Amino acid sequence: MSDARELLAVREIAHAFLLADRPSDVQQFALDRVTPILGATFSLVMELGDDGELLRPVAQHEWPARHRHWIGALRVRVGDGPSGVAVAERRLVEVEDLLADASLGAWHEVAEELGFRSIIAAPLQTAEGPIGAVAFYFADATHVRDEQRALVRVVADQLAAATDKSRRTDALRRANAALAEANAQLERQAAVWNRTERSRDQTVQGVVSALLTLASPEDTGDAALRLAAVHALAVAARDYDLVTHDDFVPVVADVDPREPLLSAVATWRARAPMVPIHVDEPTVLLPTIRGDLHWLSRLLELVVGLAVRSACLEGGTVNTGVRLGRGFIALQVGWRDASADVAGDQLPSVTPRILHETPRRPAHDPFAGVRGAVTALDQPLATVLAERLGGQMRVEESVSGADVEGGWTLVFPVESDL
Repeated sequence: MSDARELLAVREIAHAFLLADRPSDVQQFALDRVTPILGATFSLVMELGDDGELLRPVAQHEWPARHRHWIGALRVRVGDGPSGVAVAERRLVEVEDLLADASLGAWHEVAEELGFRSIIAAPLQTAEGPIGAVAFYFADATHVRDEQRALVRVVADQLAAATDKSRRTDALRRANAALAEANAQLERQAAVWNRTERSRDQTVQGVVSALLTLASPEDTGDAALRLAAVHALAVAARDYDLVTHDDFVPVVADVDPREPLLSAVATWRARAPMVPIHVDEPTVLLPTIRGDLHWLSRLLELVVGLAVRSACLEGGTVNTGVRLGRGFIALQVGWRDASADVAGDQLPSVTPRILHETPRRPAHDPFAGVRGAVTALDQPLATVLAERLGGQMRVEESVSGADVEGGWTLVFPVESDL
């Protein structure tokens, strides 16, 4: 290549390639430097779209001003025209006089409108295949010299390398960002797992403490009741282990919310006939809950049992009901103990009432069997189970005079027209 300007242009383009962050910087710089050297009127770089069928412009030099506004909408199909043929056949395409070439008749009107007669187009190729084309347009019929042809090839190779470099850099950035997000997600999951494990450890400690209390040799007369209590605790522990595992998958179906509630009430009426359990059933048609009937019944059995256990004194009662809200169903289980002694403003909590025997328990407690059937694990199990079934459990307690009241509300989303 004898022209010193051409050598200088190649060196400057190579320098720009090393420093540029974006391929458009190199593309525009190359067109601005090489187009005048070749004597072309204007030039264009086009990239192949993701569909592999259409070329779109990404850089231009001296495109005719009155047509510049629609250059962004320009599309060239692979195989059509000099640029499309250059990409399809992966070769340099030269047209010395486009208006004299009958095979390019479809481009005559475009050439006359834009003001060019000659064109040279080269494909931008990478190891994976062509990714675009660079084309130089001449106002007059022009025969391209070997030195010019070699310059176009070098520029095309540099533009292809710059574009490929940018794409690989972007892919690396995206991969690093995805890796960082994945690491952050793993850290969040690890934190959740740690909290869950700590919660389970505390629950296990509570179970062990309850077992040690049940195994106390102080009173050997109620061995059968203690054995029943151990069995109830073992069942609760098994269920807690099941519902807290990651592979717990409820069998989802449409469930009438009254069905698990009435089933739980029937169970506890049989176990504790001495505690009145009232049911307030709505007269309106209720929407169904999307849930697992077995586990919903187990959940209501736990909650109604907690209420019965809390009301296990003379005068204690349990009230249950279903309430329809805007977009939710609330299953409510409440208890009232009218005979409890409340010292000052101290508010008794549900958990101590379940974990520890009341000092006023008579020698022959008629509620002993009920107390043993409700375990220290029932409330944490009910809380976790409500969440795994897509709902939420709230606990309320209050003191009014000599009355102690409390309860649980299970809220589940439903589709409702209210």
